[in-house]
Amino acid sequence: MRTIIERVKELNLPKDQFLVSGSGILDLLGIRKSDDIDLLVSPSLFENLKEKHGWSPHHTYKTTIVHPSKNVEAKYSLDFMKENYSLAQLLPHSYIKEGVHFLNLKVLKESKFQLGRKKDLSDIKLIDAYLKEHKHYFEEIL
Repeated sequence: MRTIIERVKELNLPKDQFLVSGSGILDLLGIRKSDDIDLLVSPSLFENLKEKHGWSPHHTYKTTIVHPSKNVEAKYSLDFMKENYSLAQLLPHSYIKEGVHFLNLKVLKESKFQLGRKKDLSDIKLIDAYLKEHKHYFEEIL
């Protein structure tokens, strides 16, 4: 089975124009498996991807496009959050592994709290348990 990093690298995206958002970091850290890949991308990469074969508009969210065969969603802002973070705001604070940027756990937890769905609340418990055990590894990104 391919790792989250391998799956992201197969997309061949410019490293400085996206980060893995959503549960990607949970998969990376072994907290829980993530079947899909959620990306926060620059506005220019978003426009570029819209023109590429396989990408189509999300049926609900205008700031999101999807690539169903690769199980990937890309958006140019976290518009579901009250802060409406952009890539430019989050990239400097991302967690980087093998050249791939991931949304840090603090912002992920905040986003899951704001969404408040059952699966998000479950993820918050998993994040808290992980941080309790590994806090010394992540103090710089919290």
